[in-house]
Amino acid sequence: RLERLQRVVTKLQMESGICEEQLNQADTLLQADVRLLAAGKAPQKAAEVERDLDKADAMIRLLFNDVQSLKDGRHPQGEQMYRRVYRLHERLVSIRTEYNLRLKSGAPVTAVTTTSVASGQRRPEPDEAPLRYLQDLLAWVEENQRRVAAAEWGADLPTVETHLGAHRGLHCAIEEFRAKVERARADEVRPPGCWGPPVLGADEVRPVGPTVSPQNSSKSRLRHLESLHGFVSAATKELLWLSEREEEEVAFDWSHQNPAMAAKKESYS
Repeated sequence: RLERLQRVVTKLQMESGICEEQLNQADTLLQADVRLLAAGKAPQKAAEVERDLDKADAMIRLLFNDVQSLKDGRHPQGEQMYRRVYRLHERLVSIRTEYNLRLKSGAPVTAVTTTSVASGQRRPEPDEAPLRYLQDLLAWVEENQRRVAAAEWGADLPTVETHLGAHRGLHCAIEEFRAKVERARADEVRPPGCWGPPVLGADEVRPVGPTVSPQNSSKSRLRHLESLHGFVSAATKELLWLSEREEEEVAFDWSHQNPAMAAKKESYS
């Protein structure tokens, strides 16, 4: 068991290093595009940044799964590995937030080129970028609500463990995202001149359709996955026990000459 857990530690160390490189690459590309925006030019690497962030996101969810197996096995490096993966996740959230605000939401007013002004295009209002950022937050909520609702459960122990680890990573992101939503709500009522969208009506900022909290859905799924994992783990142990007993019976010498037959009959009784 300790050897298996140590292999998990080695895997975590190697893959967390790869994930860190992925985040470094995404951040480098993001900052290059931010400099282009500041110079009044169009960003060039937005698609690559998003692709790198999605790869890092998927990798971190699997790393959380490995971390949980260390903690379940009471490995002495479990907490250390958890902090390492958690820091990677914090950095992912930070880079993605900057990407959403600086690239997806559009350039700030100072980055509007003279070409676009000369061509007669309307200069964006100062509050438009934060408003689009707020809309991105709402889109993020809706997207993860769909992900939680459509997620699978798994039919065997390895699959259930994979889904559980992946969802723990997603749930962590949803929990942390709540603070960003609260900040966005606070921005709705800021007076003119402050950073943030103008004072908005409820209909302007809330998505149309069901508004079930993804946080509640995520908590429910996490609770059910943990319950399913406990059941499947126990069932798997029972199946292994049955398999071991079956091997004993198949290998047993059932001839009358076997001196152990009397003990076997007593065992059966």
